Amino acid sequence: MQISYNFNRFMHGVVLREIKKIRYLKISGLKIAIKPFYLSFDTLKQILKYLDEDYPRKKDGKPFSYKELKELDFLRHIAFLECICAENGYTLNLEKEYKDNLDNKQQ
Repeated sequence: MQISYNFNRFMHGVVLREIKKIRYLKISGLKIAIKPFYLSFDTLKQILKYLDEDYPRKKDGKPFSYKELKELDFLRHIAFLECICAENGYTLNLEKEYKDNLDNKQQ
């Protein structure tokens, strides 16, 4: 099953915005550190896709667009993002941010 438009917007509007608040994000297993705070949303999105080794890819190795992901793959990617944030002592407030995002759209 493909992800819905609203779920895709959730990823862009909530998850990435939360991660972008982090000034320094270290991924120990890959020996990489990035500064999400200073990156554009598009750059951050692409970097996170490449860093997630389980993220689905095309035959040429490029990551799929979020719109092309199946729901399970999408949830796995969010779990990956939650794990790297937790490793850095940051907890994503996805439920609160999602509710705030919905409230803002309804106004």
